[in-house]
Amino acid sequence: MKRILIPALLMGALSVASAGEIDDPVVKKLLEKGIITKQEALELDKKETPTVSISKRLKFGGKAYIGYTFKDLKNGSDSGSFEVRRGYFVTKYYFNEKDHFRFTFDISWQYHKEIESEGKEISLKIKHLYYYKDISNIVPGTGFELGIAHTPWLDYEEHSGWWYRSISKTFYEASDGAHLLPSADAGIDFKTKFEYFSAEYGVFDGEGYDHIGRSDKGNKPNKPMIEGRFTWHILGGGKKKPKPLSQTYANISLHSLNSYNHRGSNYDFSVLQLHAVYNQPLFLLAGQYIKANWDDPNAKDNDGKGYSFNFEVRPFLKNRLVFLGRYDRWNARGESYDRKMYIYGIAYHQNRYITWIINGIKSDYQNDNGKDYTKYMITAELHY
Repeated sequence: MKRILIPALLMGALSVASAGEIDDPVVKKLLEKGIITKQEALELDKKETPTVSISKRLKFGGKAYIGYTFKDLKNGSDSGSFEVRRGYFVTKYYFNEKDHFRFTFDISWQYHKEIESEGKEISLKIKHLYYYKDISNIVPGTGFELGIAHTPWLDYEEHSGWWYRSISKTFYEASDGAHLLPSADAGIDFKTKFEYFSAEYGVFDGEGYDHIGRSDKGNKPNKPMIEGRFTWHILGGGKKKPKPLSQTYANISLHSLNSYNHRGSNYDFSVLQLHAVYNQPLFLLAGQYIKANWDDPNAKDNDGKGYSFNFEVRPFLKNRLVFLGRYDRWNARGESYDRKMYIYGIAYHQNRYITWIINGIKSDYQNDNGKDYTKYMITAELHY
């Protein structure tokens, strides 16, 4: 009897000691009573209380635009150089299926901030730093970004009407286009998405992410900017970003903003824009009209009106070979800023990660030939 009792007591003691490694109380009790083995207890505990891997919550990605540009100035010296035009490194941490935190590094190739005559330099900035919260249980189809967030217009256009940010910014943002505001700013940005309707609207500082904290047009206290976009998705698809090489879509959008005491000035700045795009795998057509009003007497470039048209034709290689073009026209209050821009080129979508582009860009200033130029560019657009 003693030979049987002593081993049993030892096994029980070992089981109780081992039970300290088990978190689930039910599994622990089964182990203590000797109903299951330690190995079985560990396996059950793992199944009952799974740990969520950080790798499943943490996501990385980004884009890079690398290439060579030869610039032929109408009145000046020609030049050519290899460029790291843009680099985005995106980090997202998901708290659940939708709510997440996003952080984006923005590496850009731009003129020296203090002394432009010193030429271009690589600059590192923070483009996005926001918390996204889904509130669709309160407001159907809606969530918001809080922090350095997207603004309502540019991200939409770059993922519907103009897909070649690697060679030129959109007409709305380009320095030889309308030259208005960038695609991110400090504030709160609401996004509402349904199959046939989407909207993006919010309140922002009005400076743009690359001007945060600056009052480069005066010393007035900062006041907010109100901005919104409303889009009718005629053929549906408003819940997801489109895939132009394989899908058909047609959208009409209205975009408006009002920035009070814009960038520290005494004057308000407003924009009204109408945009339309039609796409099918064989081709894309898009166009827009913009009217901007800034009463600042020194803002002769940004105050004005203009329009832009762009197209793509994809006749070969399962729509992966693309012939593209764009025409911009901006009439500014200051006549020396009236300008046209022409973009033309060929793109090859090698796969989902790499696109090759060969293109030319010509700017034509109506009353200032010193700003005219022609660019010839080769670009590798990388997505990772």
